[in-house]
Amino acid sequence: MALIDATEMRTHVETGVVDAALTTIIDGADQDIIQRHGAVATEVDDLPTKGVEDIFTSRPILTITSVAETIGTTTTTLATDDYEQRHGQQLHRLDTGTNGRLTWGDRVKVTYVPIDTTERRKVALIALVKLYLAFNGLSTERKGDFSSQGLDYNTEREKILKSLNAPGSFF
Repeated sequence: MALIDATEMRTHVETGVVDAALTTIIDGADQDIIQRHGAVATEVDDLPTKGVEDIFTSRPILTITSVAETIGTTTTTLATDDYEQRHGQQLHRLDTGTNGRLTWGDRVKVTYVPIDTTERRKVALIALVKLYLAFNGLSTERKGDFSSQGLDYNTEREKILKSLNAPGSFF
C-alpha cells in the first residue's frame, strides 16, 4: 500500500480522475520509488567486497540488524566489534574485533533499518503523480497568441526520483 491514498492525494492535486484510477497512478509511482530506493523498512544489501576495507550501503543506516561475511563457502555473522559504521552509509572493517580482518571477505550481507525517509517519499510521490496528471504528450502547444513548451516527462521523472538519493550518496 502506498504512503498516500487517493483522498490525501486530492489535498495536493486537483483532478477529475476517479479514485480507482488515481489509486492506480499512486501505486505505480510508489512502486517506482521502491524499485529505485528500496522499501521504507528493513533493507538488505548483498555486496561484493573482496579485498576492500570500506563498504557502502545503498541507504544511510539508522540501526544495523546483522552483518554476515562470506569467505569462500563459509559465512560468519560478525560481532559489532568487527566493523565500524562511519558517515551514515560506510562500514569499515576492523582487524581488532572478534573476527578481525584487515579487509572484507568475498561478500557481505548487511541487514539494517535505513534512516526514515517517509516524508521525503511522500513529497516525491505527490510530485510524480502531479507530473503524470499534467503530462499531455506534447512538447509544444500553440493556441492563438498563446504558446507553451512542455517539460520532458522522463527528465522530470528522473529529477524527482533522484531527489530521494541520500546527500553525498553514490547511488
